[in-house]
Amino acid sequence: MSWLKDITGVDAVKQGTFRSLNGAADESIFQGRACKAGFYCFFKAWRDMPYDAILDYEGNLLRVEVKGSSGTSFNVTRGTRSGSQIVRGNSRTRTLSRDDCDFVVGVDSDTGDCYIIPEDVVEIIDIHNLSKNAVAEFKEKWKLFMHQTNYLTKEETRDGIRNASNTRLTSILTALQIPVPTLPLKITGTRGSISNLQDAMVYTIWKEIANNL
Repeated sequence: MSWLKDITGVDAVKQGTFRSLNGAADESIFQGRACKAGFYCFFKAWRDMPYDAILDYEGNLLRVEVKGSSGTSFNVTRGTRSGSQIVRGNSRTRTLSRDDCDFVVGVDSDTGDCYIIPEDVVEIIDIHNLSKNAVAEFKEKWKLFMHQTNYLTKEETRDGIRNASNTRLTSILTALQIPVPTLPLKITGTRGSISNLQDAMVYTIWKEIANNL
């Protein structure tokens, strides 16, 4: 069942107000869910900070960007601006990168479900509107914030593994008991595929870890 929305008619009084209010609510949903899961969570002090929250697990501080959606996809971009001062056609919109955050958390605005998406995966898929089908394996996988001692170190959990050597990636695949993927590797829930072996290995590792949780 979907949650009730704007039953007070906030948006009718001042158009666009509920959109901002709903976005703030999505961030609060993540913060509450994270705390209920037992994580220490630090909230941003003002709206335009570079990320929405910091999550602490055993001293490993993870930068989190929250993206809410009532539709079938999460908009995982940065740089969207509006107003008369913006020259149309000169869009600065880009997919979130490692410079922005360590994890993206997609919040379903209708149900409160959270998708814990490693930034590695966001960068590899590189689609502005990331469908919920494409990240289905990451739904409610809160333990991804916890470094998996059998697979990833706390530094790898925080910083990702796209810069790891092929030898290191192969050792993680071996620990997960899965083979090196063949190319091109289809990206679930999209029309795209991965032709770079290192990215294919990273994508496969994160999905398999999520599936094992």
